[in-house]
Amino acid sequence: MKTLNNKELREIIQSGHINLLIGSGCSLPYLSTLNNIEQMMNDDATREQAQKEYYQIIRKSKAVLNPTLETDATQIDNLKKTLVNYGDFINYWTEAISTRSLSIVNKQVNVFTTNFDMFVEDACERLKVPYNDGFSGQLNPKFSVGNFNKIQKYKSLQFDNTSDIPLFNIIKLHGSLSWQTKDGEVIYSNGSHIADDLDEKSGDDFLNDYREQLAVINPNAEKHFETVMDTNYASMLRKFTLELEKENSVLFIFGFSLADRHIKDLLYSVMRSNPTLVVVYFSFSPYDEVADKKEEAKNPNLFIIAPEAGEEQPFDKATSRMKSVLFNSKVDETPEAQEDVEE
Repeated sequence: MKTLNNKELREIIQSGHINLLIGSGCSLPYLSTLNNIEQMMNDDATREQAQKEYYQIIRKSKAVLNPTLETDATQIDNLKKTLVNYGDFINYWTEAISTRSLSIVNKQVNVFTTNFDMFVEDACERLKVPYNDGFSGQLNPKFSVGNFNKIQKYKSLQFDNTSDIPLFNIIKLHGSLSWQTKDGEVIYSNGSHIADDLDEKSGDDFLNDYREQLAVINPNAEKHFETVMDTNYASMLRKFTLELEKENSVLFIFGFSLADRHIKDLLYSVMRSNPTLVVVYFSFSPYDEVADKKEEAKNPNLFIIAPEAGEEQPFDKATSRMKSVLFNSKVDETPEAQEDVEE
């Protein structure tokens, strides 16, 4: 069992190139995880039903941008809680990179996610935190992976002094609710292009509209081939790899099971080729339940932070744990400063 103590974690955050990988577990309790949808999509007999269930989750996520669309009292509470969780998460990382003292590292955070929802963008908007979603243009925003290479700086009015502005690059590896394809390009949408009654159709009528309206990767075995073949998706995966190949890069993983074979293969390949990469995996389940599955023993730069036996570590608890590491000043003044953050 490998450990990282609080001091080591703080040094990683202060000096590393920060990358985050977040999965569907972060959007609980409002949006459900995909469960067996991938398995159903691989079966001809259940594929249409699986696509409808996938569409229903995407349709439901439109309420992130327009909460009035959610009318169920329980789900309204779940939506509010999820919004708060993402707000706390983005606020934490904004403070973390804003206080970095080393000038050799910029104040960017790459947020890689397979989620199609808009929780991260919404949190940045509410907190007035600059972010880059890959779109450029005001009247007709269009998507390009090249837009993620931009750095924003602040210039003082009286002098020529400049400083980096904290910026989140939000990289949707499998597409987004805000993506709409038109004339071979990806243009911005607030989700209004997705019909509310698509699941009432069937057969070719459903499938044709499903393919036309949803600019996302299907959660089935073939998604790995689609991801490589499509220019935008392949470019974003390349961006994922390039960022992790940088010296002293760090990847924090939240709400992501690593069940996505293609992303896992890319990650583990870079872990082997870049010994300076540090991967910190926040597990929902206790250490003994995940260590072998994540092959921690075989990868010296992989660290699993997990809850105690019999407990769980959802998204909000993982964020709280990070807050205690970076912002608890008493940690530096007591012997607990060297206590391990154990798996």
